[in-house]
Amino acid sequence: MAKISRERAERIAKAHACSHCKEYSYRRLSVKPAAKAIKDELGAAWVATKTCGVCDHTEEIGIAADGDIVYAS
Repeated sequence: MAKISRERAERIAKAHACSHCKEYSYRRLSVKPAAKAIKDELGAAWVATKTCGVCDHTEEIGIAADGDIVYAS
């Protein structure tokens, strides 16, 4: 299974609405490689942290190597 690029992971993160207000506007978005523990336990290749531009809610999502969302918190 090929690992998706950081740019692709950013587009996937932006394509998911805020879990609080359901808007797609983000003030801050950072995508980093997943830590080894998260890779092993959940299968995430990337971790995106985003702050909503409307309600200021911060959430983290894990993105698998194939582009699927594996967790959101």
